Amino acid sequence: MNRLQELTLNGFKSIKEMDLQLQPLNILIGANGAGKSNLSLLL
Repeated sequence: MNRLQELTLNGFKSIKEMDLQLQPLNILIGANGAGKSNLSLLL
């Protein structure tokens, strides 16, 4: 089974720019309004 390994975002909702290397388990931690929910919409 294939899985997503890398994600590059530029200008997506509240995330200005980000390169993210994904692992089998990923945990999003951050302050309120940092864009965690916006990122979880993609995954």
